[in-house]
Amino acid sequence: MYIFPVCAGQSLGYGFVNYVRAEDAEKAINTLNGLRLQNKTIKVSYARPSSESIKGANLYVSGLPKAMTQQDLEALFAPFGRIITSRILCDNISVL
Repeated sequence: MYIFPVCAGQSLGYGFVNYVRAEDAEKAINTLNGLRLQNKTIKVSYARPSSESIKGANLYVSGLPKAMTQQDLEALFAPFGRIITSRILCDNISVL
């Protein structure tokens, strides 16, 4: 599993989780889509794949709390299967 570098700036509230198996991604969607976290409702859906090999196993997650870390994201999605990569996108430009 590869974890991208930690955010230097503010979380943009969305990210990606890429599973090894499409069945694991489907379980995560069915369980986590609509979950309330810190007064926010997350949306979990299939991401547009960058290649055929990850079609159906790459998830887009939006509505994440701004304070959520990479480790929090991993902990939330890990029970559903083996994760290849995950990341929370950040606004690193506004860092002073």
